[in-house]
Amino acid sequence: MYKNIQSFDFRKLDLTTFILFFTLSLVGLLFIASASIPYADYSSGYSLNFFIKQSIHFLIGLSALIFVLFTPISFWESFDRVLFGTGIILLILVLVPGIGTEVNGASRWIRVGGFSLQPSEIMKFISILYISGYSVRRLGELQNKFSGFLKPASLIVLVTFLILLQPDLGSSAVLFMTVLGILFIAGVPLIWFLVILGFSFIAISSLIYFVPWRWERIISFMDPWENQFNSGYQLTQSLMAIGRGEWFGQGLGESVIKMGYLPEAHTDFIFSILVEEMGLIFGILMIIILFALVFRSFLIALKAKYKGLFFSSFIAYGIGILIGLHTFINVGVASGLLPTKGLTLPFISYGGNNLIIMCALIGLLLRIDYETKQSMPIQKIIRKASY
Repeated sequence: MYKNIQSFDFRKLDLTTFILFFTLSLVGLLFIASASIPYADYSSGYSLNFFIKQSIHFLIGLSALIFVLFTPISFWESFDRVLFGTGIILLILVLVPGIGTEVNGASRWIRVGGFSLQPSEIMKFISILYISGYSVRRLGELQNKFSGFLKPASLIVLVTFLILLQPDLGSSAVLFMTVLGILFIAGVPLIWFLVILGFSFIAISSLIYFVPWRWERIISFMDPWENQFNSGYQLTQSLMAIGRGEWFGQGLGESVIKMGYLPEAHTDFIFSILVEEMGLIFGILMIIILFALVFRSFLIALKAKYKGLFFSSFIAYGIGILIGLHTFINVGVASGLLPTKGLTLPFISYGGNNLIIMCALIGLLLRIDYETKQSMPIQKIIRKASY
């Protein structure tokens, strides 16, 4: 690690990506401080409780970013299968009584000292690595044989199933779609892709229809005002917060909806509070910055592909897809475009595990960009080898 730091050329660091990430993280800390004050004061007696915790998470996340930044991509390519196996073990352990911690009926965390480990978030990072590695190792098989596509698809179905048992439909759906996106970019025939999508749609529809509380969320999403004090409560409060914000907002700290009307406003519905206090224009600006980060990911992926760094390219695509899905679903839920589903707004919502993993993914993206700049185009490599 020390040698990697010494030899690192900081002039080749992608400052644009880092500035986008850092801006979003600072905005997140600011609005967690603002949105969480009433709830923190009520739950712990200290109004800045969640802000302090998220600041610590951010510092850990920066440490993870630095570690990944100075770790060669070849390391992740060598150990992707070991990491994937470890991730599956963690997903099983979280379901074991006495090991997994249950909160509000969901068993998603493992207590390690004073920190709660969330395996489903760690698995997002690991799955991107594993599927990218598999796509490079078995590219021909993946593109030409259905069995080659079925193997990684089956493993991800297993991972998705384990996450659904927690239960966590949002994380399982996002992880599954991210992996499918990488496989599609790797060249899986469209017909196979559509078959898997069709089965996935039937499975998710069944999970929603045959689980009463999930079906109730779908019904309330269609007309939240009909049950505004029951199943549609969160969405109606979120819509009122966005409405109160108008174009330019009520002012920082001036939200009314966060005063106990919207439960735990600093988590999945923080976008509503952000718009209420700073206005719709500021909310749109945050969405633009998030999708600028997605665009940067795809651009880095294309550059890596041009240089023949296919493992790095697939990872960068996966990171972009993951951030894009998280953003689309979170904002869609907050604005009433999608049914209520607990997913964080990347870098902004409260959540230690998600922030740390997102920081690590940004570190991975920066490392990919750095190694891409260091390498020569694949055409030049072929030409050089021919002499």
